[in-house]
Amino acid sequence: MKNLEAAGIIQGYSALVDQKACGFPITCLVRIRLANHAQDTVQAFEQKIAETDAVLDCYLMTGGADYELRVVARSLDDYEQLVRQTIQTLPGIASIETSFAYGVVKKSRILPVMAQKGA
Repeated sequence: MKNLEAAGIIQGYSALVDQKACGFPITCLVRIRLANHAQDTVQAFEQKIAETDAVLDCYLMTGGADYELRVVARSLDDYEQLVRQTIQTLPGIASIETSFAYGVVKKSRILPVMAQKGA
């Protein structure tokens, strides 16, 4: 373990918590397209998203959306409030498309190379 830590492969440790047990039964996948890619627009968007606790992950994408977010919410009203008070207030948002996950088929934290080596 110490060798993996020293090599930067292990970056830290965390507890796995049950999202629903913590009061967040809703998972949203949110695709966002920006109206422009000016540096100030991108920086403002990314900074606000980084500061938003309900956004667990934010990926910079290729294809039709510029970003895909994984968001958790306590209710549909909670999610609506996040969109109206946080995301829509940012300048440069061209579109927001949300899908709600109603189940999890697989959620792994093991990288393929680690699984192959039996780590």
